[in-house]
Amino acid sequence: MTDTVVIADQGAPDSGYRFSWGLAFAGGIAATAVTFFLLMLGSGFGLLLVRPMTQGAAAVPSFLTGGAIYFFVAQAFGFAIGGHVAGRLLGPELESRAQEDFRAGAHGLIAWAVAVLATLAVVGFAGLAASVGGAATASLYGARGAKSDTSGPAAYLVDKLFRPADGSGSTSGGDADNKARVEAGRLLETGFTRGEELAPDDRARLVALTSARAAMPRDAAAQRVDALQKDVQEKTRKAADIVRKAASYASLWIAFSLLFGAIVCVASAIFARIEDDREARL
Repeated sequence: MTDTVVIADQGAPDSGYRFSWGLAFAGGIAATAVTFFLLMLGSGFGLLLVRPMTQGAAAVPSFLTGGAIYFFVAQAFGFAIGGHVAGRLLGPELESRAQEDFRAGAHGLIAWAVAVLATLAVVGFAGLAASVGGAATASLYGARGAKSDTSGPAAYLVDKLFRPADGSGSTSGGDADNKARVEAGRLLETGFTRGEELAPDDRARLVALTSARAAMPRDAAAQRVDALQKDVQEKTRKAADIVRKAASYASLWIAFSLLFGAIVCVASAIFARIEDDREARL
């Protein structure tokens, strides 16, 4: 039995699927920078062109649709730049066409992943800074806000409940009226402003306060409380449904744009590698 020993030439280049993390990160950073620049540029021009005070609420849907399309295009262009940079910087290797395409596509895919993670990191840091700033502002003005006991989402609802039945001005004032408003506001904020049902004892107390401050019979006060509660619940359900649909559409649109961006980034890296080989043969 004869054994055959193959001695490789030390000067020959390596073959196979070689990967460079540096090129992938370079492509991802380039894609993130270009996308961020285009988004800031589009946001600036978009805010200059839209005038809500003159165009009204009718301009909001078209503005959002145009913004979504521009986000899609800007992100695709940024990923194309990142994939092209990674593909052109790969350099030639001793490999087949399929190996070269796979190596270029892998660099484009990782560059896309780096860009996505970098964008998430930027958004996360921005959200953290906003939350820290909001907490600092709340702590700075907390004492001032605490002095206004009747302010907040429930203040307008308390005004509606305590309106006199005959449509006249305020029936009373002073410390007793303020205490009644504060108590009614607390009762409403326990769940009423979020569309939840009032507890039976809370409802009875709110009916009593409304009857006393609005100078109306208890039956009429109970009807007013129930009507207001039903109206708030309907508005809360509609608002929640709008938010749910908007979040669903936004999530699907972002997922589709990211998928399209991955395809663009991979294809751009492969075409850049083909272009580099074509230029090398000239």
